[in-house]
Amino acid sequence: MSSEGPPPEVVVEVLGVPVGIPATGDHAARLRRQWARALTDRPALATVAISHLAADDEVASDYAITTLVTMAALDATAGRRINLHAGAVSDDDGRVLAVIGPSGSGKTTAIALLATRLGYLSDETVSLDESLRVHGHPKPLSVISDPNHPQAKRSVSPDEAGLLHPPDEAHLHRIVLLHRGEDDSGLVPLAPAYAIAEMVEQTSSLAQLEHPLLRLAELIDACGGVWGLHYREIGARLDELVGLLDAAPQLVVARAHHPGGSVGEAAPGTWRRAPWLDAVEYDDELVLMVGAEVRVLAGLGLLLWLALDVARTPDELVTTTTVALGEHPEAAALVADALALLAEDGLLLAPE
Repeated sequence: MSSEGPPPEVVVEVLGVPVGIPATGDHAARLRRQWARALTDRPALATVAISHLAADDEVASDYAITTLVTMAALDATAGRRINLHAGAVSDDDGRVLAVIGPSGSGKTTAIALLATRLGYLSDETVSLDESLRVHGHPKPLSVISDPNHPQAKRSVSPDEAGLLHPPDEAHLHRIVLLHRGEDDSGLVPLAPAYAIAEMVEQTSSLAQLEHPLLRLAELIDACGGVWGLHYREIGARLDELVGLLDAAPQLVVARAHHPGGSVGEAAPGTWRRAPWLDAVEYDDELVLMVGAEVRVLAGLGLLLWLALDVARTPDELVTTTTVALGEHPEAAALVADALALLAEDGLLLAPE
């Protein structure tokens, strides 16, 4: 990525960031058609390098340029926004429905269908500032051009695909995690801790934010919870998804925040927490971020992690768990096994 040299012929606004594409001639004209909704007169803050791309393969080149432009915008917003691997559409009131999922979960198909009823914001990336404003990414869509060759796709503009326009400003209102498979049970409310853990897997640079898990917990509260959509064919679920914008929010679940830190020095023979980045505790679950890894703890694992707000010996931990859970003939062995598993996952540090 470069910001030097003459101004690029094509500048697109992606996630609120003007990104230059140094194409010329017919190539520039083709990109301007594909990126028609994102074209801007703002000077580029970053320019992607495309000279290494194969000029004789337009499909591969256009797809690669879309990826490069997206990455440039993500780099520019890292540490300032919550960036989700998600698609988004908005109603006329600026209420945004985000559908989150990994590649292959059906985001592009879902958004292409939803955007015939709601305004198209993105089929790939949702970028949220602290007000939950969605900064659009109206990128070209990759569509199958020949049903006999489903791997052969071409890039088409949202206008060419017939997608509706969103309002000038829109804010996140509802969140859905896509689960495509044999389970066709539809929309199901998700427990916040597990929703956070799944969402983290579909974020970019989340660890660069202050209190990243708390930010997601606050986001979930503001959006009325998170739903999972279990489906086989997305077309059969459009009414449910659109209707979610008007559905009652889920009840806000009480939570406690455990900001990142470390326990510090430990006496010989004591266990302690590994340094953690952030943690949010719900009634009987805790979502924990250590480095870039996220785990959900429940039961004995949750009890032990909470008890280790200071370093403790195994005997002290057995006493703590016995008080909380009652007597058990195998209490010492159960605690020892749980401690070993938590240490294996990098969540606790064993005695030195």
